Amino acid sequence: MSKRQRGAVAGVLAMACAWSGAALAQQSNVQLYGLLDTGMLAEKRLDGGKRFGVVSGISGQSRFGVRGSEDLGNGYSVTFQLEGGLLTTTGSSTQGRLFGRQATLGLKGGFGELKMGRQTVFGYSWTPFIASPFGVAWSGNSIGSTFGYKSGDFGADGRLSNAFTYQTPIVGGFEAGVGYSFSTADEQSFGASNNNRVLTAGLRYTNGPLKAALTYERLDPIKDSNKRKAQNYQFALSYDFGMVRLFSGYNEQRNINLNPAPGYVETGRDKDRAFTVGASIPTGKSGSIMLSYQRAMMSNNGGFAAGYRYQLSKRTNVYVMGNVYSVRNHFIDENQHKHQFGVGLQHSF
Repeated sequence: MSKRQRGAVAGVLAMACAWSGAALAQQSNVQLYGLLDTGMLAEKRLDGGKRFGVVSGISGQSRFGVRGSEDLGNGYSVTFQLEGGLLTTTGSSTQGRLFGRQATLGLKGGFGELKMGRQTVFGYSWTPFIASPFGVAWSGNSIGSTFGYKSGDFGADGRLSNAFTYQTPIVGGFEAGVGYSFSTADEQSFGASNNNRVLTAGLRYTNGPLKAALTYERLDPIKDSNKRKAQNYQFALSYDFGMVRLFSGYNEQRNINLNPAPGYVETGRDKDRAFTVGASIPTGKSGSIMLSYQRAMMSNNGGFAAGYRYQLSKRTNVYVMGNVYSVRNHFIDENQHKHQFGVGLQHSF
């Protein structure tokens, strides 16, 4: 090989190395992440059935995902997120799909952020975490036990397929969002009225220790189906006093299609109202006690919940939780009771 040929090869190799370095630099904002949660849970159902054993996802559903962005310049970037739920007890996927929790591609800039794909309604992603110290997690402690965002009228567990959402920039502590699913089913049929469609919207405010949010969902059902135009309103307010953070929330469901409690439709009611109050109390630098009470007033469903979490490290914690709920069964005209008690370990990466 001549001196000139050797120089040309060296130049090509240098360019390849430089290109590889640039490519790796561009990919450095891609993040693999996840959460693993497993514990022991004892529970009694409304019908009196009991069980005790190893359970996945008590204080938070186990999951894995990948997310990232590419800088397009001039303040714009492309964002993406793929996230799937899993059971640590069996290794199987949840939601019946690989990325059942979220699968989005979006564009972000000074205008805000637009995302398309599978994602949650604002009644899931905004209000629950301000209304209750347990948010959407902690098994039966979740406000999903009484609030309507996960009833199934607005996507299974409050998750929408075939959806877009838009969130404004934060201005003076305020931000707003709106979204629409063209079909909550996996396939979108020709003709808009041949699909179950969902509108979701929200307004959120954060100013130091004060947080507030208002969200709304509406189902536009398939034409000539037996479903009604269900609606879900949620309001949440919390304030951190330092020694304790207080939580509160209110929910109103209208034209309910799915029964929130046994015997509910038999009474002729088509709506429900729920409220929750709670507190989170720090115990030293590493622990916190969480308490809440919630009740759906018309279906007479709700009760007390408690939890304690201790951080072993930045990414690992141990916890204990429990709840006692009662539900009025209008078929037999008496209250039925259920409860849970669990301990577990959670690790994020």
